[in-house]
Amino acid sequence: MKIAINTILMLLLCMAALSAELVDKIVAKVGTDIILLSDLQKQLAQMQQAKVLTPETDPLDVLNDLVAQKLMIQKAKELDIKVDESRVKKMADQYLKQIKARYPSDTVFNAELKKSKLTEADLVKYYVDMLTESSLTEQLVDRQITAQITVNEQEMQDFYEATKDTLAVKPVSWNLGMIMREIGPSQAAKDEKLTLLRSIKNRLNNGEDFATLAAENSDCPSKEVGGDLGFFTKGQMVKPFEEAAFALDLGEISEIIETQFGYHIIKLEEIRGNEIRTRHILKVLSASAADSLAERNLMDEISSRFAKGEKLAALAKQYSMDPESANDSGSLGEFSEQDMPPLFASQIMAAPVGQLTPVLENEGLLYLFIRTEEFPPRIFSYEEVKDQVQKMIFTKKQMDAYDKWISELKKESYVQITL
Repeated sequence: MKIAINTILMLLLCMAALSAELVDKIVAKVGTDIILLSDLQKQLAQMQQAKVLTPETDPLDVLNDLVAQKLMIQKAKELDIKVDESRVKKMADQYLKQIKARYPSDTVFNAELKKSKLTEADLVKYYVDMLTESSLTEQLVDRQITAQITVNEQEMQDFYEATKDTLAVKPVSWNLGMIMREIGPSQAAKDEKLTLLRSIKNRLNNGEDFATLAAENSDCPSKEVGGDLGFFTKGQMVKPFEEAAFALDLGEISEIIETQFGYHIIKLEEIRGNEIRTRHILKVLSASAADSLAERNLMDEISSRFAKGEKLAALAKQYSMDPESANDSGSLGEFSEQDMPPLFASQIMAAPVGQLTPVLENEGLLYLFIRTEEFPPRIFSYEEVKDQVQKMIFTKKQMDAYDKWISELKKESYVQITL
């Protein structure tokens, strides 16, 4: 099946387990190709190393997979399907690096290679072969099988009705509400930075050197080189900065520009084709301790107002900075315990249904969560499992089509198993 075909079995130097000399023999003929006993042994060893070999694995099934792979490689070549050889080689080299990284040194790695009677070139060739075969077969299956499969709405609804009682039951869940605030700079903090930058702009207007003032006043690491940002093209800077910079004439200094990073003054130093070189002076806007305290006090006030009877929907609409939930009465949707936001799951579950959590914080954001309504265990609705049902039907059709197609390929080619 496709899953087996697309598995890239990495040769984790497991060939040492096969160091005993074997008398090779042909175990299958596939058209003009043959499969040797050593090929089957290698495949089984690789499956064991990849931990997909179980006591129930039948070697004959593994051999049949190898036969199917040979058939598809032959068909892919017949249809002149190509692979990106440079990409395959690059991926093979990456696999080799990953394997080498698992060893304490190149000396140890090379010793293991020698013990297994292998070289780095052998490993790279192995990966190239596996990746090439995988790409060919994947393209072939996509073209001959996957592209031909469709699943319609009626099939999905019929499957759901026939199997809904056996589908996983949805556990206890709750409607989860939230109010979120970002700790940002206050208007007073913004005004302070603007005042400072306006004074710098006045000094520039009076003829003071831009690079010197950048070195003395900018909050950007580029201050070390006088605010020089080097050359850049459109699309490399945030939009407000880019628009202001590309609108300048050579040598011109901009007005104060606001971006997500703060306030900037920009000077155009040089034009080279579609590139420009600028300097800037940046004053970063950041929240102060007072700003943080003010936001926390506001969240405490919101929590108190909710406890006194104000509705979550109204409070979320007025105060929450998460627009999607704020416009939906503060609701994030239905969540089971395992689906709760991982960072805050324990606090959310500790708060009784209908009560807000304490104010929670992460990376400059403040949260209040609440489980507003509890729903008992139930069978998933069709809409909830629609995508899962589609995938189940698609996979079943894919497997059936694959088995039928392989049977047809076997009839077209001479296949003989002698194991």
